[in-house]
Amino acid sequence: MNSPSSLRLPRNGRILVCLLLAFLLWPSVPVALATGSHGHRETLGASQPQKAADGSKTGERLSPKVRKEVFEKVWREIRDHYYDPLFNGVDWNEVHQRYLPLIGATKSDQEFYVLMSQMTSELHDAHTRFNSPEQWRNFRRQQGVTLGFSVDDLDGKTVVTSVLPGSNAAHAGVEPGMVVVSVDGTPVAERLAELEAKRLASSSERATRWFVYNRLFAGPLDTPAKIELRRAGGSSFVATIARQIHSAAPEVTTHVLPSGNVYIRFDGFQQPVAKEFKQAVEKFRDAPGLILDLRRNGGGELAVLLPIAGYFFGKKTLFAIDSTRTGKPLSSYAGLFKLPLQLYVGKAGGQIYTGPVIIVVGSHSASSSEVFAAGMQDTQRAKILGSQSCGCVLGIAKPRVMKGGSVLEMSEVLWFSPKGRKLEGTGIIPDQVVVPTMIDLQRGRDTLVAEADKSLE
Repeated sequence: MNSPSSLRLPRNGRILVCLLLAFLLWPSVPVALATGSHGHRETLGASQPQKAADGSKTGERLSPKVRKEVFEKVWREIRDHYYDPLFNGVDWNEVHQRYLPLIGATKSDQEFYVLMSQMTSELHDAHTRFNSPEQWRNFRRQQGVTLGFSVDDLDGKTVVTSVLPGSNAAHAGVEPGMVVVSVDGTPVAERLAELEAKRLASSSERATRWFVYNRLFAGPLDTPAKIELRRAGGSSFVATIARQIHSAAPEVTTHVLPSGNVYIRFDGFQQPVAKEFKQAVEKFRDAPGLILDLRRNGGGELAVLLPIAGYFFGKKTLFAIDSTRTGKPLSSYAGLFKLPLQLYVGKAGGQIYTGPVIIVVGSHSASSSEVFAAGMQDTQRAKILGSQSCGCVLGIAKPRVMKGGSVLEMSEVLWFSPKGRKLEGTGIIPDQVVVPTMIDLQRGRDTLVAEADKSLE
């Protein structure tokens, strides 16, 4: 656990458990963001130095000796601190033996970073990942590289699910509901099969597919991709789209539906979302019902999640459970700060909204959004509608910076719902399954929100 969970101790001493800031892999945020989350930040795979999201070129920094030192340190950190002493069934010693000669044979920093990312993927864990310096810099800036649209599987096809307003894709005529036929002249089915054959399984089938789709559209800033698309009427066209920078900073979006129910969407549990969300809930505290849209929410900070959850409870309520490798509360700074094994929200006089709540989730709802949805579902404070979430729900204790500026993020916490449901792998099973159709997308109709609105009657 955009995201998914990272225990970070900033200067003011607060414990921040980031459950995944999934810039690279969140749902309806454009595909191919160069920084990531369901964990889902991947190296683009180019063997030559490339541009970072700010347009600067990356150079060679690491000697063969330093690459080996970084490899050994990453391997040891995982051996000693990974949440599961059985390493998800992986023989971690064998991984060391297999990758050591490969590391020695790398000819460039980029080749090394790609190999290290592949090694951490051996754990089949969306949160344990190795970030190149460029990926980490872009992640911290909350930005990435995109073609300007997102896709998903629908009716056995790769379908455009959203397009960024004003993006290169929008200017090229890409619209929701269009079917992607080919990428750079290669049929999508053929290219996906190639990528799936190379990609190790992640936390879930949904997470793995997410990685594959982002790899399909990934590329350096300003480089073009030729995308063949089929319109609703059956005609096809080819759009040449240059990859561009996209800001993935989260924001809170609200609007009042004709029914009087209020729709609130927020795409991550990061600041300033906590403040904006509180303002929204206070403004609409008398609304007959709330719809919280987490379909684009890839995760974030526990320090943001817990206050948001508390706005819905008038007394202290068990909201999440976590476990660690040692079975003890995770601590940092010489044990001065600890992450409790049971997390509570709510207090007398602290509840802002008392009405009914529906949470909308999908396969790209990841990490902290899954912890939030599970807590609301188990306490019967909200009904969940949509499709099964990512199942990417582990916790990163802290980013580990390596020589040269690369960063290892590693899972040290396993999360459960208040009733003890393991969330990693399974995620959230909606109380009511609702999946949009291609016609819905083509007509600009949000079936999930419409059904959620109906359910609040």
